[in-house]
Amino acid sequence: MRDSTNEVLRAIATYGPISRAQLARDLGLSGPTLTQSTRYLFERGLITELEQSPSTGGRPATLLGLVANAGQVLGVKLAEDHAVGVCVNLNSEILWSFEEPFSSRGEKAVAELTRILRKHVKKVRGQLLGIGIGFPGVVSSVDAGTAHSSMLGWDNLKVGLTISNSLNTPVLLENDVNTLAVTESLYGHGRDVSNFLTVTLGRGIGMGLVINGELYAGAYGAGEFGHVSAVTDGLECECGKFGCLETVASSPAIQAKAVRAGYVSANATMTDLLNIARRDKKIALDLFRVPAELLGLALANVVNVFGPELILISGEGVEGWDLWKSAFEKSLEANVVAALRKYDVEVDPWDDMKWALGASAIVLQASLSRSPHTNSVSNEVKNRLRIASDSGKRIS
Repeated sequence: MRDSTNEVLRAIATYGPISRAQLARDLGLSGPTLTQSTRYLFERGLITELEQSPSTGGRPATLLGLVANAGQVLGVKLAEDHAVGVCVNLNSEILWSFEEPFSSRGEKAVAELTRILRKHVKKVRGQLLGIGIGFPGVVSSVDAGTAHSSMLGWDNLKVGLTISNSLNTPVLLENDVNTLAVTESLYGHGRDVSNFLTVTLGRGIGMGLVINGELYAGAYGAGEFGHVSAVTDGLECECGKFGCLETVASSPAIQAKAVRAGYVSANATMTDLLNIARRDKKIALDLFRVPAELLGLALANVVNVFGPELILISGEGVEGWDLWKSAFEKSLEANVVAALRKYDVEVDPWDDMKWALGASAIVLQASLSRSPHTNSVSNEVKNRLRIASDSGKRIS
């Protein structure tokens, strides 16, 4: 597809249903160019005319939208002890979902994940464009899907290539917080915001950056916010460094401190700890004030560099945000330069389904030429969409 046609398809996917006039204005296309692009997409069964929109004058405008069943995508979010997945169409509508136990580590985890995915790939009706996997770690080679994750025990494992070869399906891996940032950018708080940060709290601490409307992926992956240095001569982190933010502000770090102080037993849950802290202000301050201040300071350094309009905070750790909020906000404001204190802070409840939806969106972006990566895997995804459209293959 030509560049203008890709832009039209991308705009319809992101902002549709949308009128031809609005498309021309938004993309700066001439009438003949837009007509040529939409004709190409109509002929290949990728877009269709929908209902007419109200008009302030003249005839109502006919809206263009995607043919939702032109392809399907699987998106999966991996956590420490489970995997959550969704199957979506081109409109990112969830057709079905699943949750499976997932607790293996190292190469065994790759084998277990392949088994899980094989079972669900068989349920897909129509053309499967690819599989997106969001995981807690870094992708160092997108083509091979080479992954590093201390939580999953992956060290330079070619996870994507192994699964792709086994299932004969394109596989794109991405840091899980980045997939959440993509979800927020396309469907959530960040939809109308060009520059924002997504910070997640919980078992680990991560960050996704959207800059000028695009996910920032870095040359070798990005998002390991939990491993910025926070404490001089601090505790050893599972990454091998000392004094990382996660060693003081992650849920396990806070729980460990509570056990050492005798506030809770070793088998107490985070919910138990939160209930105790809410009943005793001294315990709350002892456990959450310093982590909140260090989180605010670390985040202020990022805000001072990138100047976001919006800061989103999510993850399972926000269950106790009322105990973080005051100290965090004071620390953040105190350490951000005055000229950049123009951001909003939104706290979003934790929802695994959002993360899985973001993993599917990584593949959809690749199919619509809007991926942060240009590589052989995204090219194969685009090729599958082209084959589906050329053959007119649809879900019956």
